[in-house]
Amino acid sequence: MRNKSTLTFYTFLLICCVSIISIEKTSAQENEIYELTDDINSPLKKPEARSTSKKTKIKKVEDNSRSKFYSLIKKMHTTAYIKNSAVTKIYGKGPIKKITFKDVKSFNLLNKKNEKYDHAELLTVSLKNVNDLNNYLNLSKAQGVNKLRYVFIKCHFKCTKKQIKKFVKTNSNSNIRIFYKTESASQ
Repeated sequence: MRNKSTLTFYTFLLICCVSIISIEKTSAQENEIYELTDDINSPLKKPEARSTSKKTKIKKVEDNSRSKFYSLIKKMHTTAYIKNSAVTKIYGKGPIKKITFKDVKSFNLLNKKNEKYDHAELLTVSLKNVNDLNNYLNLSKAQGVNKLRYVFIKCHFKCTKKQIKKFVKTNSNSNIRIFYKTESASQ
């Protein structure tokens, strides 16, 4: 009888440990959305120099700073959809907060002054294949998006941090944060 209760206890303990580890791993990936960061200046790149309590505080601060980004990508905001260098649809009322490019040949619209896009905070780009990386997104010349804070790149293929860094051009003093995600088509 005692062996049965001991076995049950250890099984329960094992299940709890596996559950905790799985939850931690899931939340750490943040939906597999990665941010391009400056490897030298990033506070999370040197974990050995920080205590555990400081790492936890830094992670919480970083998560809080992403809350606006997650709000923009997940909630409904006025969005302009652009394809073939033309606006195909605008969803919502009020100032445009999001601009979504359905192709990479329409980036030239950002080089023209347009008051419609003046309040846009998020720019979303869908890359369909590796060749799309050859059409660079140059935000250093963008005139119509003065309040742009985030760029979100969805790769429909396996892309790397290095490829995304080459794809997006910004000014060195720009405060635009760049995020990317690999979305594989279901088979």
